[in-house]
Amino acid sequence: MANSKNEAAAKVEETRAAAEDDRVEVFIPKGYAGDEPNLFVSVNGKNYLLPRGKKSMVPAHVAYEIKRSLKAQEILDQHIDEMKSK
Repeated sequence: MANSKNEAAAKVEETRAAAEDDRVEVFIPKGYAGDEPNLFVSVNGKNYLLPRGKKSMVPAHVAYEIKRSLKAQEILDQHIDEMKSK
């Protein structure tokens, strides 16, 4: 019985180590004075609260979603500026 517990613990540790290897560093820029100090990101039901103005280590799929979200906001801002100039 103790042997199976040790095997299970080793498997959990191996899984955790593999997950940590998949992490990448992201930088979340600071927002305006009234903005939230953290960025909330949720991917597949897993939530992350990342501090703005600091580097954070996150899984690659979370980094992809952050980049996708920032790019979508940039495109929206461009469209708004174009509409204001007409």
